[in-house]
Amino acid sequence: MKKKKRKKNNALPKKARLNRRLFFVGTSMCALLGLLGLEVARLTLFKHEEYAAGALANMTQTEITIDAPRGSILDRNERQLAISLLTYDVILSPYQIVKNVKAEKRPELYAKLEAATGTPASEIQATVEKKIAANPKNQWYELAKKIELSDEQVEELNQLGGVTVRKTYKRSYPNGELAAHVLGFYNKNEEGQYGIEEGYDDYLVGQAGRAYSQVQESKIVTREYQEPKSGSTIKLTIDQVVQGYVENTMNKYIKQFGPSKASCIIMQPNTGEVLAMYSYPSFDPNNYNDLENQLGSNVWLNMKQEAQTEALYSAWKNQSIQFNYEPGSTFKPLMVAMALEEGVISENATYNCPGYKQVADRVIHCWDRDGQGHQTLFEALANSCNIAMIEIADKLDNEIFLKYLSDYGFGEKTGIELAGEEKGYLFKNQFGPVEKATASMGQTFLVTPIQLITAFSSVINGGYLMEPYIVSEITSSDGATLLNHGSLTRRQVLSTSVSNMIRDNLKKVVDEGTGTSASIPGYKIGGKTGTGQKFEEGTNKRVEELYAVSFMGFAPVDDPQVVALIVFDDLPEGTGAPASAFKDMMLEIFPYLGIETSDDVEIHGEETVSVPDITNKNIYEAANLLKEKGLNYSTLGNGIKVSDQYPPAGSKWGKSGTVTIYTSTDKPEDLVEVPELLGKTVEEAKDLVGETLVLEGAESGVIQSQIPGAGSKIEKNNKIIIQTSE
Repeated sequence: MKKKKRKKNNALPKKARLNRRLFFVGTSMCALLGLLGLEVARLTLFKHEEYAAGALANMTQTEITIDAPRGSILDRNERQLAISLLTYDVILSPYQIVKNVKAEKRPELYAKLEAATGTPASEIQATVEKKIAANPKNQWYELAKKIELSDEQVEELNQLGGVTVRKTYKRSYPNGELAAHVLGFYNKNEEGQYGIEEGYDDYLVGQAGRAYSQVQESKIVTREYQEPKSGSTIKLTIDQVVQGYVENTMNKYIKQFGPSKASCIIMQPNTGEVLAMYSYPSFDPNNYNDLENQLGSNVWLNMKQEAQTEALYSAWKNQSIQFNYEPGSTFKPLMVAMALEEGVISENATYNCPGYKQVADRVIHCWDRDGQGHQTLFEALANSCNIAMIEIADKLDNEIFLKYLSDYGFGEKTGIELAGEEKGYLFKNQFGPVEKATASMGQTFLVTPIQLITAFSSVINGGYLMEPYIVSEITSSDGATLLNHGSLTRRQVLSTSVSNMIRDNLKKVVDEGTGTSASIPGYKIGGKTGTGQKFEEGTNKRVEELYAVSFMGFAPVDDPQVVALIVFDDLPEGTGAPASAFKDMMLEIFPYLGIETSDDVEIHGEETVSVPDITNKNIYEAANLLKEKGLNYSTLGNGIKVSDQYPPAGSKWGKSGTVTIYTSTDKPEDLVEVPELLGKTVEEAKDLVGETLVLEGAESGVIQSQIPGAGSKIEKNNKIIIQTSE
């Protein structure tokens, strides 16, 4: 009989094994925790900065530059000549759009972007997809730059996923070409170029703002903001109204006579303040790289690139400070003044002009080859006699003659605050009898218009050479005055008695002599005509048919308040254009500046009416109000909004007189020129206007009147009101 095997009791051994395992696991966990603690301590104590930097690197850090508005440029009466308009950049994040905007919602987003920017939705979508394909993490796509948006559009775009709207500014010149060469322009590289924009760039540039932010998992963690600071405001001596009269007149004469170059400067002779400065050819600072409007589409678009570049450089050149030319007879008052000052002639001197004079080996002719016979000193000046000037110069020592040229400021820059000023050309080595004789007539040396008007001013203001200036004041964005320019006397060139003598006798030039075309009834005007000879480029050969013709005029003679120099280059002799242009512009400028007629006669003896208030109205309302009063109007500026008027509201003005309407615009890029419609049928006018402007008024017949007038520039889609003979 077999014995049963006894079962072993395994309970105790199993418990012991379990305890051993638990002890091992517990010990291991403690060891691991200890090691982990040691590592944490190590990292905290020794690797904190390294790992903190690594953590921050996983966050998106951004720094956005916030543009500062460029400072404004104002005229002497604080009318805007150059301003910065608020615009916006629209920036997309393709990564955020794809990540956060559902596919079915994206077409709606693209449609809203199209409505705001004008870029087709399909094009935006294609670009976003292309950016993502190239880089799935792409965060930057600049959809539009410097566009105008309403507040509602900005708010709507900011609520779209992956869209950032950033403030920026666009440089604007509300008056188009007005004073273009004084202002210069703000180029595509965001730099001031030419004129005030270049010369005072350091003042005009503002201080950019900054926006700092950190984003983690599409959420902004921190944000800091630094406000931008606007650039300084520059106030000029230029008067927008005077500048407008000058430009309108000069453009009319340029269109009629076709000079290659032209210049006009109007200055206050007692202070050196420049009220207007004009140069031709010209450009629009809003579109400084495009001369299509100036030259015509057919000419500009068919030019080769080299020719376009040459035309642009010519248009940007300020002829008033960079044109070197022979002054001709406008120098003769300066010649007579220096001789009187030195006492080598007297006011009672007389001269005989047979029409020519032998000087060394040359025969020099008077402009009147038949001769002008016996003349007094001031008759010779009024008649612009060359022979008398040669005889006067012959009495002066060469050194004295050359000293006066230097004292008048010839051969050196005037110091006007515009970049690129030329200094003319004086005699280098030889100054013999022939050079002296021809110099007495304003030949064989070169001056710039700004030099000549500055020197001439010393002859009529009591004998003082003033430094011309065009910037009167600079004010920072916080209101601090950074510059306050006053008049600066460089030196006294003549005695007051000689200055008064010349000034009073220059009235004869306008009343009886070569400048009668400049005469304006009721005003005491003095002046001098000039004809500068031309040379073939790079040679000493004179061009006989063409001249630099000019007129220097001032008023009132007994107390000059304004002096003007007008120069047309490459015109034939005898047109009388400069003196006539002076008269046309001064018919408007004298009343505007408050220069009264000498006999204080009421305006043409006409019935007067009270001028209505037309400011802040549109040009159509203004024209109708003036018409009701029996007044005519002319416009200066661009756009349909009336910003100012002359005479001011409430003034008494001659019935049927002309009121000047000054217009402005906030959208210079939308301006189009109003065509000449008078004499055309309504159907012809519709074809001429096209779709850019709207005709309103008569439906048929021949057009007899239009508002605004031809040549005005108004914003697209505005109307031209017409009346016809039917």
